[in-house]
Amino acid sequence: MPKPYFKTKNWPQYNNSLINKGSLTFWIDEEAIRDWKQLK
Repeated sequence: MPKPYFKTKNWPQYNNSLINKGSLTFWIDEEAIRDWKQLK
């Protein structure tokens, strides 16, 4: 593992960022959900 370029000062935030790495969150509005359900 390469040496970090900076020192971590906020460990809780750093740990959360590692946990959420690769996570994708997106929002779908109600209209899109209704339209999607009608296609089925």
